[in-house]
Amino acid sequence: MAKDLIYSIYSHSDADGGIAAALFSKFIYDKFGKFGWTTDIQPVNHISSQGDWSLKEIKWPCAILDFTLHPSLLSNRFFAAKSALEKSLGQNKKIPDCYWIDHHPTGSSFPFLNENNTSEIIPNVITKWDTSAISTPGLLRTHHHELEFPIKFIKEYEEFIDLAEIIDGALYVSCEAAHDYSSNSVKLQTLFSPSHSIIDKAALYKKLVRQISKNPSVEDLFDSDFLYKAILNHEEQSFNKQYRSYKKSTRLEGKVAYANFVESKEYAGMGRFLPYMLFEDANYALHIFPSFNKNGSSLSCGINPWNKPKDSSKHLGNYFAKNFSGGGHAFVAGGKVAEDEFFKIEKLLEFLNE
Repeated sequence: MAKDLIYSIYSHSDADGGIAAALFSKFIYDKFGKFGWTTDIQPVNHISSQGDWSLKEIKWPCAILDFTLHPSLLSNRFFAAKSALEKSLGQNKKIPDCYWIDHHPTGSSFPFLNENNTSEIIPNVITKWDTSAISTPGLLRTHHHELEFPIKFIKEYEEFIDLAEIIDGALYVSCEAAHDYSSNSVKLQTLFSPSHSIIDKAALYKKLVRQISKNPSVEDLFDSDFLYKAILNHEEQSFNKQYRSYKKSTRLEGKVAYANFVESKEYAGMGRFLPYMLFEDANYALHIFPSFNKNGSSLSCGINPWNKPKDSSKHLGNYFAKNFSGGGHAFVAGGKVAEDEFFKIEKLLEFLNE
């Protein structure tokens, strides 16, 4: 059997991307494992200590899931290794295709690309860019036939796919439900996004993906490791600390619940929906918090799922892609801001309050 045949999976470092990576890892192993292929999971994010995603060197062959298209997939040079590998392996060894599968409207920064022409412009890659999809696992379920993704995996992982839809679509019945640590969706989201500084988040992400790919039981995952129980207990206890820190650092700016932790020493992790517990009439929540980059901050913004703005024409993902080196969806986005560009925050607040 051939050795060192590694298929890289670059997936968004959240629950949505992690579940998609687990499904895809299972797919690659099931179809190509007999030819010696293994998968290497690489969580990626727009805000990262590893630097700009577009400048990161990625390896062929690969899949990019729930994340922005990498410019390497547009270069014929990236695929030059395929012919050489075909010659060395012989005709009996199969090589997996490259994939780009995403549901973010800001999935591509190239103006000439749209949802309908990706297969024509990127012929060396199997693509599916569907901005109407709530989550990437949900996209795989909807388009499994087109992608030749086995329906048996979709049925087997139905519960994980449903949870990905709830998490990424913020489909909780209330703000309080989004912080109910007895629910599977909150537990899963928490494990993929722990706040404790001592946790190696990339290692935990890879561990979760490997376990999910081997076992479709959600309950088995939670019960499989004492570490998971410890993380969930810590996060639940930390919630009260988060609530207190948000109460001190959040103010209402027009229609925006603005949580600014730039000058605060009490930042205890981002609470995505916490501002709405303080200002339930707010239409948006804006969080500014410490970044990996020493000379700037990270920011996240989203609409209130339980009190949406009347004007739904604003596209946060496009705004953040243009102004904050980030991206996302129409109703939720993230990015980064340098210290000398904080005037952009005021402009963002004006934009949200128009």
